[in-house]
Amino acid sequence: MAKSVANLSDVATLAKVSKSTVSRVLNNKLGKGFSVTPEVKERILKVIEELNYKPNLIAQDLTKQRTRMISVLGGAHALSDLGNIYQTVLNNITNILDSAPGGFDVIVDMSHHPDGSSEIPAWRIDGAIVLARCSDETFEELEQRNVPYVVVNGTGRAKGASVVPDDIQGMKLAVEHLVKLGHKRIAYASAPLGHLIGHSSIEERHQTYLAEIKKLGLAVLDGHDKLFTSAEDYLKSVIYQNKATGIIAYGHMNALNIMQAAHFLGISIPQRLSLIAFCDKGATDIMSPGLTFMDLQSKQMGEIAANLLLDMIKETDCERKQVKIQEQLVFRDTTSSPEN
Repeated sequence: MAKSVANLSDVATLAKVSKSTVSRVLNNKLGKGFSVTPEVKERILKVIEELNYKPNLIAQDLTKQRTRMISVLGGAHALSDLGNIYQTVLNNITNILDSAPGGFDVIVDMSHHPDGSSEIPAWRIDGAIVLARCSDETFEELEQRNVPYVVVNGTGRAKGASVVPDDIQGMKLAVEHLVKLGHKRIAYASAPLGHLIGHSSIEERHQTYLAEIKKLGLAVLDGHDKLFTSAEDYLKSVIYQNKATGIIAYGHMNALNIMQAAHFLGISIPQRLSLIAFCDKGATDIMSPGLTFMDLQSKQMGEIAANLLLDMIKETDCERKQVKIQEQLVFRDTTSSPEN
């Protein structure tokens, strides 16, 4: 027989107090004419521990203005690739929300929702974090219900805030880095098939690559406008046919696949080929050789997003900020001057 779950009445009965007294102790609502002796409070807490009692959040939701619950939306697409920026983003969001006064429970939605449906949970929430994107129906419900929300690495609607890396500035730095090393034939490896279709980073990085290369009077090498599928085929084209000495990769998975294919083809990095990618420090720490990368500042994105959300929960009429974070070049082992 399954063990029954203790409820508020069970705690009150064993502690020999009223349910309202248990509730006030649990929610730390003493004072203002209501108090209990230390002995009574200790007895209540001891019974709660013995029964392993956990408050019914849904029941609390019906009577309290605050649920202390934050929903993270978009986990199905954002957290599916190992080593991407969103693990770091989420870790830092959770750290900030955990340490906030009173603390918040963070619930991550990993479900694949049907097209045309809302991703908002059935229970009330104090706020939401959207990882890159969510459905139009979700945005509409967030706005209609006046739920504070922040979009990380994406854009929201009028009532939401957002935190994004500056991909235009980042691509300019990447091109400048290779040019300063002496590279004149620089290729671009675009986003892989199926990666966050329509995300602003795909267009911004590609178009900025084209603009910077043309502005410098360099040749735009073939392959920049094709979805990245086979690293081996890509290298055969840009290295053997187009004589590229440097590659800027959309992301860390492109870079990892290029490094593996280069090893198979006998193309030395960085002696024969310099490689730089947009990614997160956590993804590069396990690569050998160490990857030169444009740091998307995912730790900072998570911290800023969490603090923005806390401000919006505290003051519903506070400014909805759109924060753009400067990317940083981290120079490691995969870029050097080209061979003569």
